[in-house]
Amino acid sequence: MQRKPLIAYSPALKEQIVLLKKFLLDNLYRHQRVYRMTVKAQRVVTQLFEALWDDLRLLPPELYAQTQESRDKAHRARVVADYIAGMTDRYALDEHERLFDPRRLR
Repeated sequence: MQRKPLIAYSPALKEQIVLLKKFLLDNLYRHQRVYRMTVKAQRVVTQLFEALWDDLRLLPPELYAQTQESRDKAHRARVVADYIAGMTDRYALDEHERLFDPRRLR
């Protein structure tokens, strides 16, 4: 026996929701400017991970110490990934600039 939900959208409202989702997908989520920002954000996160993974000494001292306590590459990768995941957008951009802009000394 298949159970029916106690609460559900009316057919008319359900149709409107489908149309709204399609509109948002086409005009907001896939908008060219949003897509560009998404690609840039992915590039920043990828470059941060690669730089930190390649030289773990770039991590804050307490996190670097955690990576030295384990030979497990998965654990080390998790430390780097968690560090990046905890960054705000602004901090990630600043950190990226600190690591990749040769004019920035700190």
